[in-house]
Amino acid sequence: MNKTVRHLIIMLAVTLMAALPALAQEDIPEAAQERFKAGFAIIETANKPADFLAAANEFEAAAALAPRWPDIHYNLARLAAETDKPAKAIKEYRAYLALAPEAADRAAVEGDIARMKEMIARKRKLGLPGVVFAAMPDGIWVMELAPGSRVGKTLLRKGYKIVAVEDESVVGAKLDGFFRAIETQSVKVAAAKSEDKKQPGQIPAGFRSEMGFARSQKFMRATQPDAAGNTVEETGPAIAFTVIAPGSSDAGKLFFKQSMFRSSVIEIEEDEFEDEVIKERLPVVVTFWSSDCGPCQDLVPAVEAESAKHGGTVKFVNVNVNENRKLTKSLEVKGVPTMMVYKGGALVSSTVGRVDNARLAELVQGAAAQ
Repeated sequence: MNKTVRHLIIMLAVTLMAALPALAQEDIPEAAQERFKAGFAIIETANKPADFLAAANEFEAAAALAPRWPDIHYNLARLAAETDKPAKAIKEYRAYLALAPEAADRAAVEGDIARMKEMIARKRKLGLPGVVFAAMPDGIWVMELAPGSRVGKTLLRKGYKIVAVEDESVVGAKLDGFFRAIETQSVKVAAAKSEDKKQPGQIPAGFRSEMGFARSQKFMRATQPDAAGNTVEETGPAIAFTVIAPGSSDAGKLFFKQSMFRSSVIEIEEDEFEDEVIKERLPVVVTFWSSDCGPCQDLVPAVEAESAKHGGTVKFVNVNVNENRKLTKSLEVKGVPTMMVYKGGALVSSTVGRVDNARLAELVQGAAAQ
């Protein structure tokens, strides 16, 4: 059995055992049971990020066939919580509690809901648009990474496993713990850098990280302006991620300027679309992307640059199509990248495919115009 999925298997095994008595007492369609078991089987043999999406699809199908089955909602919530879908987890936890009002674990589930809310707030504060993570026992997997994403400048890639942030291990950490580690280690590195400046003549505590970052030829190449001329200057002390590439057992370090995590663009889930887009008072520019989207290589940094120019007047959100298939289907997204502009909750324009800088600026300016 793949070591990386053991904690999900254990969790699901426990909840499956809890579900079995319910199967005997409730009129759960056999088809729903089979889809539930199919999802469990996928997780048990998972060896790539796409397997978790496939497992979630099986659970979703089971929930559609048996919408009043509490256990399926609980399992969906647990899977969503550790695959970077906290809004989905909240929705499913609430469905579970509504269907099982006398559940013995009610207090624990309510605590998980509060933790998911904190996770959303922490990730928004950090930034990190264009990245989707998953928490595993042996580290934090990068499940999706938008081409052109700022954190990708360090050559972080889809399928990489992060095992430490600076000197703090994230092996066995939950996703909220991982985001907290980035936050706390960033503060520590900034404080150490400030202290170094006060003590000239001494070897700075952060010297190795800073020099490793500045002298990385791979990084220097990766930060050259792209074909469309998009570039964002990265600032602040560098923090180190210890990573392991797919197919390798050797760990290496990637260094991130702290500004790489901050952004005026936010990544949203389909369960947040109503609140973050339709109910938003500001005009909203929505960019739909995927990790295999060639034109996104130029568009993603261009959107980042435009968002920095229009803070407070236009809201910018990203949606990963692979992780939000219901939404992309309901909005009839035909390809990636797709850009949609909303005003007052109504769609006012939609553009599919490559968008040059001039056209992007025109779209954003049109959104900003009252």
